[in-house]
Amino acid sequence: VDADGLLIRHEGAEQRLAVDQVVVCAGQEPCDALRAELAALGRTCHLIGGSAEAAELDAKRAIEQGTRLALQL
Repeated sequence: VDADGLLIRHEGAEQRLAVDQVVVCAGQEPCDALRAELAALGRTCHLIGGSAEAAELDAKRAIEQGTRLALQL
């Protein structure tokens, strides 16, 4: 992720996606390292789903929270 967007590799080829927001949905255990790094760079980070409340993993709740957050951004 940089000022030009998001660089990904798909089927062996690199592609740059022109994005200004990135949502990472991964894992089932809290991992705060990325949020701390983003905060140090002055970036806003939102925790939803299992990253905010890992004790009760609930995909339906996480999807709803993600949708609501996306509508606010």
